[in-house]
Amino acid sequence: MRRGLCFVAICAPMLVGCISWSINESWFFKPVSRAQKAATVGELKLDAEERLTSPSAFSADFSRIFPNFPDRMPARISHDFVTLGGERIAISRVAGANGSDDEPLIVHCGGESGDRRSHGAVYAGKILPWGEALLMDYPGYGDSSGQPTVAAMLAFQRELAAYLDGLAVDRPLILWGHSLGGPICAAIASRSGQVDAVVLETTAPNFADVMDATKPWFTPPTLQLDVVEGLKAYDVAVALATFPGPIMVLGAGRDQVFPVKLERSVAAKLREQGLAVTYLEYAAADHMNAALNGFFVRDAVGFFANIANSRR
Repeated sequence: MRRGLCFVAICAPMLVGCISWSINESWFFKPVSRAQKAATVGELKLDAEERLTSPSAFSADFSRIFPNFPDRMPARISHDFVTLGGERIAISRVAGANGSDDEPLIVHCGGESGDRRSHGAVYAGKILPWGEALLMDYPGYGDSSGQPTVAAMLAFQRELAAYLDGLAVDRPLILWGHSLGGPICAAIASRSGQVDAVVLETTAPNFADVMDATKPWFTPPTLQLDVVEGLKAYDVAVALATFPGPIMVLGAGRDQVFPVKLERSVAAKLREQGLAVTYLEYAAADHMNAALNGFFVRDAVGFFANIANSRR
């Protein structure tokens, strides 16, 4: 989310007069460029996925955080392509060695540059103690086709919700959004009839609040930043206004990407709507590890246990 140089170019000629600047999807969706994408299911993988299937320093570190992690190893990993919104979407599923067909299916929504292939081992590691992980690449990300335009993302989300509902007929379904994946997961939940719970990790209420909170100090007061219409759909409080299930919001005191005030604001706005919100904040956590510490395990175990038992 480093936009300082861009703001210099924008602000220099705008020191006088009231100026409105349109913010499009390129400010938020920034897939890592890949020289070659997987062409077949056989070519799909997670970088360093062997960390999840054989003893390693990675599994040892996670075992120190999550008491049940050793029982989840070696993980069972499968990959596939699914057509959603007219694009070929890469999906990976990671299940624990002791997993069952009725344990929660937990779908991860990554941030502005996070993709299934590059970061999937870590994403799966933090999810595995609580259920089976489903990781996907947005359009244009990782091994998925297309580009992350507003239209492509909205079409993808509409069909993804129906796809996930079909997978979760007989098991709990949790959406877990990290960073900018929070508003995306909320948008998906608003279209689903099966989502039981939502986890919003170090995220923000909406894209407009992200721009306001992260613009440099030298931004002229006369500069008004307006997100394009399609991006206004990414508003957590609006998307989850009628959500009936529990919501967990995670804040990090040392978050250098999103100020913790944004994470607190997410919880406050949801509570104002009378929703069932659990807010957990960790003073020593940063943007990436709010869910990777023993304090979180202690605080979250009841939340996930209730969801796991909700359909039994």
